[in-house]
Amino acid sequence: MRLETAALSFWVVVYCPPDGQTRKIDFPGVWMRAFVAVAGFVLQFSAGIGIAAADDRPTVPDGPLHWQLQGDIDVSGNIRVIDSDLFETTADQVREWRAAGIFPICYINVGAVEEWNDDYGQFPKGVIGNPYWGWEGENWLDISRFDQFAHIMEARLDLCREKGFLAIEPDNIDAYEADTTNKKTGFDLTRSDQVRYIGWLIEQAHARGLAIGQKNAAELVPDLIDRIDFALLESSYRFGFMDAFLSYVQMNKPVFAIEYIEEGVNPDRFCPEARKYGFQGVIAHVELDRKPENCP
Repeated sequence: MRLETAALSFWVVVYCPPDGQTRKIDFPGVWMRAFVAVAGFVLQFSAGIGIAAADDRPTVPDGPLHWQLQGDIDVSGNIRVIDSDLFETTADQVREWRAAGIFPICYINVGAVEEWNDDYGQFPKGVIGNPYWGWEGENWLDISRFDQFAHIMEARLDLCREKGFLAIEPDNIDAYEADTTNKKTGFDLTRSDQVRYIGWLIEQAHARGLAIGQKNAAELVPDLIDRIDFALLESSYRFGFMDAFLSYVQMNKPVFAIEYIEEGVNPDRFCPEARKYGFQGVIAHVELDRKPENCP
């Protein structure tokens, strides 16, 4: 319905009184009342089926960040953003965080499947691939055929929104890179497979009024930056790919750079570098089972 075109017109009624002379009566006021009623119905209908304009999604604060996916979560201190697991976090927790002015991000594993997830049994066996190296009970997904499990990811996004989360952290959006190493997914994935899948996830998140981030995958920045809302990086200082995400800062999109204690991070070197780039530096444990430390 092109309401903007319809708004330029008015109804005209031809009235023939007993004297036989034809008179035209314009009803702009009546038409405008009808137009407003129709427009209101369209807006109510759109809201009822969950359609959200892109501008409706919230702006992600630039930190400090509390990133923790398991264990008891303590949000005391100067925390503005929290990133926690979809399945491990309750709606009551999210409600408390938001009441305290903390912005909640929902962690979802979109590139691999974990045996302990509530919906694990719903994934077709044919899309479950090789084990994810280093993480027992986790296997790659065949994202080239994401249509086979799209309904599961949609349900996860719906659950994030229902619990009150405001944004999505999609993990393992770099699956295609594994197929360039000896730790393959089992599906010979390509960059185009990855970009197509992430593009779909972006559309689905934004349609629900949720912001969504880029997780690592530095090579994909040119493909994603115009459509995505923030970035979360692991070991970007250690492996030297911080430069790839400078464009996020230039577009006023927050970048959270995490370095791990178990990998030998030196806060005295890392934190000044994170500040220089305009990133929020975070020092965490690799298990993400306790409170991290934010760079000053």
